[in-house]
Amino acid sequence: MDSADGSEAIRELTQAADHHGIVIALYRAFQRGEISSPEGTALATLARRRRAGALRISVAAGEVSEWLGQAEVGHAVLKGPAVAAAYIEADREFVDLDVLVAPGQMGDAISTLEAHGARRLEGIPWPRLDGIGELTLGLPSGVALDLHADLVHRADVRRDFCLPVESLLDRATTVRILDRDIPVLDPEDTLIHVALHAVISGGDRLVWLADLDALIRRDQVSWPDLLRRANEARAALVVGVMLDRASMVLGTPVPVEVLRALRRRGNVWAFLLRLFERWRPTAESYGRSFHGQVLVRATRDTTARSVVTLTRLIWTDVIRFVLSDPSHPWRSRLRARSQRRVCG
Repeated sequence: MDSADGSEAIRELTQAADHHGIVIALYRAFQRGEISSPEGTALATLARRRRAGALRISVAAGEVSEWLGQAEVGHAVLKGPAVAAAYIEADREFVDLDVLVAPGQMGDAISTLEAHGARRLEGIPWPRLDGIGELTLGLPSGVALDLHADLVHRADVRRDFCLPVESLLDRATTVRILDRDIPVLDPEDTLIHVALHAVISGGDRLVWLADLDALIRRDQVSWPDLLRRANEARAALVVGVMLDRASMVLGTPVPVEVLRALRRRGNVWAFLLRLFERWRPTAESYGRSFHGQVLVRATRDTTARSVVTLTRLIWTDVIRFVLSDPSHPWRSRLRARSQRRVCG
């Protein structure tokens, strides 16, 4: 391989790793001798940045939790720092901080954080008129904080699920992040949220499967509680689809009877997504067309509701988007095909 080809291969590898959120994990593979030196050297630089960023955000999580606790604002840290506690090694990277508070305490939470130097990064009032369930603030440390009043930030998606924030916070537990005990969702609620966030975001990043794998291998999830809560949240099929994918890709040890129960009202839809995973594997999604984001995002509590949602998304997020964006690459391809037919 010449130097130009080598540089391109390294660039593609690091970009794919960055897309999937596995830069640190891939760098560990280099350290174990599983990746050749040129790629590993490039990964090392990016891995150091990701580790430094994760450390900075973890410190900020402790500060924010302390400020909100002093103001008696109930809260729980979500995603990155919270899920990282389930990993055996510090492989989980993250680029921002997410904190959940009860809707009725959002005003108090915002005031408290602003009193400690946070500033709104969006020039909009709370509550938001667009129905978005979160507000982004910049902390004095430079960390971006997404303050959530709901686990599902878009109103049109939120109505398809049932996850009362007060109940989630009442069940919250704590994990040790650096030198602080910080509130997080309990194991079952965390797993449901990770699966739901992955589905809403398109399900095409390996880090979400790794999160589910780490949470289950920690062996703190009660399967009966998970099944009950997932059904109450109308998210059983969502959880079933993502656990099935984690099992296929990473060998995540999910009991067969649990998967069967989760997919009970959407066996056809789950089978369709399983076929798509085999045709367009998650691990190969970076830089490819038709990697199933819209299909995964359409997942709801039954096959029928998922099909209805898919139909709506195909119009709003695919057809209308292509028609309204003159620079969309699909339109360029269509123009090129038309010109070839004319010339032919």
